[in-house]
Amino acid sequence: MPQLVIPDYAPQIFWLVVTFVILLALMWSFALPRVGRVLEQRQKHIDDDLSEAEKFKQGAEEAIKAYEASLAEARAKAHQLLAETQAKLDQQAAEQRARLDAELAEKQASAESRIREARQQALSSVREVAAEVARAATDRLIGVEPSQDAANAAVDGKG
Repeated sequence: MPQLVIPDYAPQIFWLVVTFVILLALMWSFALPRVGRVLEQRQKHIDDDLSEAEKFKQGAEEAIKAYEASLAEARAKAHQLLAETQAKLDQQAAEQRARLDAELAEKQASAESRIREARQQALSSVREVAAEVARAATDRLIGVEPSQDAANAAVDGKG
């Protein structure tokens, strides 16, 4: 068998080393930079997605703070209006007192209803955007686009 001929070991080892050095040089100059660029691009994409998600999170926090401030202001206004009306109602007859109380309660309920609707709209749009970002990120990172239900479950913390 030619593999076991001892005098042929030196040339075989020489060509093995030469081939190894050539392959190493080719890998070092061509394959390694490409892999490095791909890894850098992936990391940049991940960092961009994370910063975008942080912006959305900050936007959601600001919307919640604005909602809470609006709610506090609406409650303060409702309480102030209630106190003023109560002072006037003490001087009027029982019929007028009942009518004004009902009107104030309706205004307060309407204001709270509008605020709840605004909050729901803000939170639902943030949830939809977060689900879309999650789908796009998953598609770009691993090449598989998840279903809308799976993205919604991941955003809700159920997936």
